[in-house]
Amino acid sequence: MRKVRASMGTLGVLGLELVQMDTPPTTAYLQIYTEERCKANCLFCAQAKDSRAGLTHIARGMYVPADLDAVVSRLKMAYEKGYIRRACIQTALYDKWWEDTVYLIKRIRAENHIPISLSVFPLADAKYNELKNSGVNEIVIPLDACTPALFDKIKGQSAGGPYSWERHLDGIKRAARFFKSAGTHLIIGLGETDEDAVKIIDELHGYNVNTALFSYTYVPGAQLVLEPDKEESIRHYRTVQLARYLILEEISAYPDMRFTDGALCDFGAKRDVILRIIEDGTAFQTSGCPECNRPMANETFSMIYNFPRKLKDDEVASVKKELRLGWC
Repeated sequence: MRKVRASMGTLGVLGLELVQMDTPPTTAYLQIYTEERCKANCLFCAQAKDSRAGLTHIARGMYVPADLDAVVSRLKMAYEKGYIRRACIQTALYDKWWEDTVYLIKRIRAENHIPISLSVFPLADAKYNELKNSGVNEIVIPLDACTPALFDKIKGQSAGGPYSWERHLDGIKRAARFFKSAGTHLIIGLGETDEDAVKIIDELHGYNVNTALFSYTYVPGAQLVLEPDKEESIRHYRTVQLARYLILEEISAYPDMRFTDGALCDFGAKRDVILRIIEDGTAFQTSGCPECNRPMANETFSMIYNFPRKLKDDEVASVKKELRLGWC
């Protein structure tokens, strides 16, 4: 294994590519290098077995092949200087994925004490234990969809994939017993309601699992093509972001909230508390592992779903309008 895929922003921070960035990534985003397509068939994914998209894309991010030795060496320097604070490794399902994943982890850990997150599918307990002993600090098992029906349609049996909702939930819960920090991802905008998203976020929080939010992003050549209403899409996303923050900060919880036809109409907290949270802006920054800011992973310059830094006053004002609460 002589190569690793890395996001363009990561290569820019490491000094391996010339990249103009408004906000540099604070995490090194890496992916196991292979020229094979993933054996899973998640419909939104560029690398799925039946996708016609290029292998370099994860959402809007471009992950290009880079020399492994150079990346590992520069990563050590970038971490010691405080430019990069975490390494995030994405896996794919192919014949040698386990050997390649363990090798990359050990290469990084042999030279570096940087925290490592690994995004992977459900594994046996023995493999969780081996990953922990190899130096992985946080495990992430993307659920992606908010309900069993959507999961099956988007990445399960109906999509021609190997995954099931039950096995994914079980894998996430077991991972949380091995790692002090365990997480999952939800892609918001696949057809779920506010209530669908809030309910699963609350359930996973009960298992000490952190839920990171991504917005649905079409990648040319991917199998899933959705055309959501833009105003409703951003209202829905902002609402789930705010509800997630309330749940994770234990200010409110799913049973405290009220919904009408799936739309959240009462956050279960006082208005002045909610207003302070909105004006603080943290709820609308990138969610995920510590020190993850994912700049421009799902975003365009005209539409920011996850802010990679503290919000400016005009951005807070925009968020208030996007939430469409009518009183803030």
